[in-house]
Amino acid sequence: MKQNKGKSKALAGNNSNFKKKSRHKKSSGKIRNHKRELQNTKTHRLKRVILEIVASIFLGILAILVVGQFFFQIVEVNGYGMVPALRDRDIVLVKKIERLQRFDLVAFKQGNKLQIRRVIGLPGEKIRYEKDTLFINDESIDEKFIIPEINENQKNDREFTEDFQLSNNRTCGVPDDYYFLLGDNRPYAADSRFYGFISKKNIIGVVYIQLSPINEWKSF
Repeated sequence: MKQNKGKSKALAGNNSNFKKKSRHKKSSGKIRNHKRELQNTKTHRLKRVILEIVASIFLGILAILVVGQFFFQIVEVNGYGMVPALRDRDIVLVKKIERLQRFDLVAFKQGNKLQIRRVIGLPGEKIRYEKDTLFINDESIDEKFIIPEINENQKNDREFTEDFQLSNNRTCGVPDDYYFLLGDNRPYAADSRFYGFISKKNIIGVVYIQLSPINEWKSF
């Protein structure tokens, strides 16, 4: 009898331990499932956030490109007429604006090509060069952007900009809605001295930033 009671107690103890282990396993399983669900929820939320960010960036870039077409244009420099400010194949960002100022670098259409030159004469102005000095309406104007080149040429008894006086048929000046443009590389640049005044409607805008080469990035 005592042995049977002992066995019963042992069996009861084993059953109790088994039940405890079962409850513990079930509890552990629930916890793992709960953690897995939380992890899946977090992963789903993270993916959704990433997708929303990517979509926002894409839409933002698309909007910038669409709007930018109305305000900006990327232009490649053609030739060496703007050395040293710009060189052949440099890439620049052109800002489309209505009002131009003297010495702005502008992109414009010349035949089938896009050119970049500097605004020298504004509508209604009389222009002449004498001994490498620019005169606007008989007042001398400094061209600081080419002073090193002027000094170098003067050392060799040469003129960087040949003397000339702007004449427009019966008048001496820039017509309305036209501009007189020159390249910075005066001895070699083809500009308004050769192909005449540039109409405002042919001017795309002002050179805003040099984009390439990257190591020469600068704003104007």
